[in-house]
Amino acid sequence: MMPPPANVEETRREAGLQPAQPARERWAHAWRLSTRYFVSDDWKWAWFLVACYCVIEVGTTSVFLLSNTWQREFYDTIEQRQGGLFLSLVVTFMMISGLAIGTQFLHNIVGWTLSIRWRRWLNNWYLGRWFARDRFYEIERLRMIDNPDQRIAEDLRAFTSMGLEYGNSPLSITISMVFSLVRAVAFAAILLETSSPIAIPLFGYRIPLPGGDLIWFSIAYVVFGTVFIAWIGKPFVRRKMREQHYEADYRAGLLHVRRNGEQIAFSNARAIEQDGLKNAFANIRRNFYQLMLANAGLSAGQDIYQRTMQVVPLFLTVPKYFAGAITFGQVQGARDAFTQFASSLSFIVQSYPSIARQVANINRLKALDDAIDYERPRGIGFTPGSTPDGVAISTTGLMLRRPNGEPLLQVADWTIRHGERWVIEGPSGNGKTTLLRAIAGLWPDGAGQVAMTRAGTAMLVPQRLYLPLGTLKAAICFPDKAEDHDDAEVAALLKTVRLETHVDAMHELRMWQDELSPGEQQRVALARILLQRPTLLVLDEATSALDADNAAYFYQTVLAAMPDSTIVSVVHNDKLASYHTHRLQLHHGHATPARIEVES
Repeated sequence: MMPPPANVEETRREAGLQPAQPARERWAHAWRLSTRYFVSDDWKWAWFLVACYCVIEVGTTSVFLLSNTWQREFYDTIEQRQGGLFLSLVVTFMMISGLAIGTQFLHNIVGWTLSIRWRRWLNNWYLGRWFARDRFYEIERLRMIDNPDQRIAEDLRAFTSMGLEYGNSPLSITISMVFSLVRAVAFAAILLETSSPIAIPLFGYRIPLPGGDLIWFSIAYVVFGTVFIAWIGKPFVRRKMREQHYEADYRAGLLHVRRNGEQIAFSNARAIEQDGLKNAFANIRRNFYQLMLANAGLSAGQDIYQRTMQVVPLFLTVPKYFAGAITFGQVQGARDAFTQFASSLSFIVQSYPSIARQVANINRLKALDDAIDYERPRGIGFTPGSTPDGVAISTTGLMLRRPNGEPLLQVADWTIRHGERWVIEGPSGNGKTTLLRAIAGLWPDGAGQVAMTRAGTAMLVPQRLYLPLGTLKAAICFPDKAEDHDDAEVAALLKTVRLETHVDAMHELRMWQDELSPGEQQRVALARILLQRPTLLVLDEATSALDADNAAYFYQTVLAAMPDSTIVSVVHNDKLASYHTHRLQLHHGHATPARIEVES
């Protein structure tokens, strides 16, 4: 079971642990998120593409009006048996169809271009904030929100989509809504030609209304339909948001199996992992049935609304046709105008699924924003470059605590001078790795100060080495680029660290994280150390997967290549302590420094 989210307001609301946030704050966040790109360094392209998009919408509206005029003329021609006009009407129809196809083509090109440029900018903006101050690490360490990767990849894609197959962005919805109102005004003028005056009886008087019966019946129909669809669509929004959450959890579980396939196979944990994935999918299934019912109700309501919209204008205009007040073409034109007028006004009804998806997307992106921006009080101060001359690392009043506030380790004052080699010893669970995180500035929970020198370079080597995707040479040269070092140098390093069997394969693209054994990965770490030659080296059980001979060879090689380097190590092999000059013994929550006496 995943741990609960941290005490972050938006993530607690998303998890159902707090009441919903006021609508005003959500609207404010949606506005900031929607407008940020349009004041960015790409603002010229942004506004140009939006302007083009709006011009195309004007063209689309014009095509609608031309089509309505053509339809009225066509049916009048048929009714009056004017065969000589038939061919010209066919040509006119082909021209209008060509305009419709052209506007749709340009609509897609401009919309998709705006979508990918907008997504690229927002993607870079979110990635920059996610990586800044190691927020990606802090969010996962504290389990602040679920699946931030899915929010950046999928929610941003949907948020910036402009008429793509995965939805409409809030911007495209807004633009479409504005031009729907413009089309409504245009079609209202057509409806006036076939509308009859209407008045409201009130206190014995008849108060005439501007416009006509078709317009007011259409407005009443739209208001009723909008309220009805919004009411039956409420469950759809909630279920859609849970669907995103459960689907992301299921994908994360599948990815977990991929990444840990060997350990799962060796541990015979197939049944446990399979049951876990089945449970995750069960959440999807249960939510799917609820989403299915919500979607079915919403679709049924929309279908009834659309079907009724087709016949209401006929009920209002056919009696006028029988009375000889209007022509058959006017009946068809009024029907089309009524439908277009009502459709334009009922934009919310037709776009409710897209609006619901965007509400869910914006909620999830707000939770991501709050998690990234959340400033957790930092108890341990970290100040690089503030140590006195000759000191590599120093701590003052250092107290480590667990994230829940429970005391973990009292270190107090501790000084590591340049050239000293410290080994940190103690039982498992006493805070050795946490102490290394604290001196690297990655652990804020506790109290006190940590200072680190800026002189030289520092390297932290964890027990499980990070190997970037790519070639073995790139993994050894990391964080440098592979082309910064020649092949002969890397081949010599592979031989030095006893990985000569991989020399011929160092340019091959493989999943080296999976192909190399833990011991081989730690030898890759040794090659990386020898290549970078850091002046400060922090090793977190960097030899735990090596046999005694290779572990000793690891330290012997490092000391021979970098005799003046400062080293801080966590080891469980007592024999490796002899390669150090000092020890920090952890016992019952306290740290005791001492010098290692060299045996004669």
